[in-house]
Amino acid sequence: MSFSLVIQVLSAFFSLLIALIVLRNIKRNPYLNIFILLIFTLNLIRIPFSLTYELGWQTAFREIPKPFNILFLSNVVFFYYYIRSLVLKEKRSLKYFWLSLLIPLFLFLVNLLFSSKQGYELILKGFNFPIATGFIVYFFFKSVYIVYRALWGSSRKVLRFANYKLIRVWVLILLTMYALGSLRVMGIFVLELVNKQDQVPVSYPYVSSLLYLGMLIILFMYPEILYGLRRENIVLPLNNASSSSNGLLPSFNWRMEPKPIHNKLDLSLAIKFNERMDEITRKLESKIAIQAIVKDPGINSILLAEKLDIPRTYMHFLFKYHADFTFVAYRSKIRVFYAISKMKEDFLSKNTMDALARECGFSSYNPFYAAFKAEMGVGPSDVLAQLKQGLNQSQEL
Repeated sequence: MSFSLVIQVLSAFFSLLIALIVLRNIKRNPYLNIFILLIFTLNLIRIPFSLTYELGWQTAFREIPKPFNILFLSNVVFFYYYIRSLVLKEKRSLKYFWLSLLIPLFLFLVNLLFSSKQGYELILKGFNFPIATGFIVYFFFKSVYIVYRALWGSSRKVLRFANYKLIRVWVLILLTMYALGSLRVMGIFVLELVNKQDQVPVSYPYVSSLLYLGMLIILFMYPEILYGLRRENIVLPLNNASSSSNGLLPSFNWRMEPKPIHNKLDLSLAIKFNERMDEITRKLESKIAIQAIVKDPGINSILLAEKLDIPRTYMHFLFKYHADFTFVAYRSKIRVFYAISKMKEDFLSKNTMDALARECGFSSYNPFYAAFKAEMGVGPSDVLAQLKQGLNQSQEL
């Protein structure tokens, strides 16, 4: 058994394995995983054709008949949309996706109609080369631009993603694979045009298969890549958090993927909003936001948007599509955590619970108690007792 055959068999095995993993977990991120599933499916179809050469089943025919081979240009579109959804975490309208697929389909139909007719071979080669090359180069540079803007742009330097470095390395591997594969395909078109005859791209197939196998092994070892960037949760434990006049910062789990958007105006806003989502969520988790919320009992989303320099439409869009809680719940949570920090500072040794409620932005004790009950599961007095118990235990140690 040749080395090339072993590599291609392993590639087919890992492709099938990763495809099964994606299918099993596709609900966790269907928009992202559907594109990588399409890529693996196309490559799973392609591998058996390459194996027929290794097994000596065909020698006089192309790797895949030319018209059908052109359909594999669809991988370029799948790759671009996968990269986009991976690093930008957005659900873009699929209208442009379907329009992009019309180009490989158009080339396929033209070649299917004229490839068997004598006298059209050279014309087809000259026709295929500029369209296929332009198609590949266009989507490659669009992918590079998106990756640079998303992972290396200045606006991303302060982002908090738990797997930021892993995704960045993964994207670089993908772009390298894309570039090498694109050069190979464009080289085939050039040779066909220069030599005026069909080229059978089966020379050293193990090289591309080896690269593809390496990519599959990485996916198998780090399946979390399949779910894209994962935002870090900033959690300050109740008994271990440091005291601060700025309050404790709770963890907010913003949706990286928005809820289904059916409104046309919101769909158009989604693209612009996505570029600023991390900036906006960071502002909403900042000390400035905490101070504004605890100092002004009547503050609402509009007033807070003005204080944080966030467009009102963006604030509304965030809580409508990227949050599983309302602005009121967000505001209440910040005030509760701020109250806990004041308890840790021994605020209640000289003040009443009612005074603490007003200090944290509540109008009276009743909404203060209700907020604690909803957020912590117990009332403020119970939280205070837990804090004192924790303090006594640390002093005994």
